[in-house]
Amino acid sequence: MAATERGSRTTSPAVRKTLRVVGARPADDPLAPLRVSYLVDALGGATQLARFIGVNRSQPSRWISGEERPGGRAAPLIIDLEHIVSRARLVWGEQAAATWLESANSYLEGARPLDVLQSEGPGRVLDALDAVAAGSFS
Repeated sequence: MAATERGSRTTSPAVRKTLRVVGARPADDPLAPLRVSYLVDALGGATQLARFIGVNRSQPSRWISGEERPGGRAAPLIIDLEHIVSRARLVWGEQAAATWLESANSYLEGARPLDVLQSEGPGRVLDALDAVAAGSFS
């Protein structure tokens, strides 16, 4: 199987064939109910998560129950957010991480990490976390 560059949206022919054979969809995350439940707790409720993802406030409950799975736009946001929240908790703990995500950040030129994650993806937010962990920023 040919390797793809990091961040590339292309998949190899072998992966595409496997996805067709097993009936999987690229946006089908079997861990979605666990991720969403974790994020609902971490962000203080389903309404906050729904607002970030840009869906109806009842949608996270349907994802948690397994009634539905996040679609192609929501699934990557959920995965990225879960990764960022987990990394932030490693640096500060639960409460301080939630505050950091919603506060202006000097490394991000005054932007909130949640806003940067939503508009640009996880790269700069992870860089900001790494800078804090290394003692460069707070």
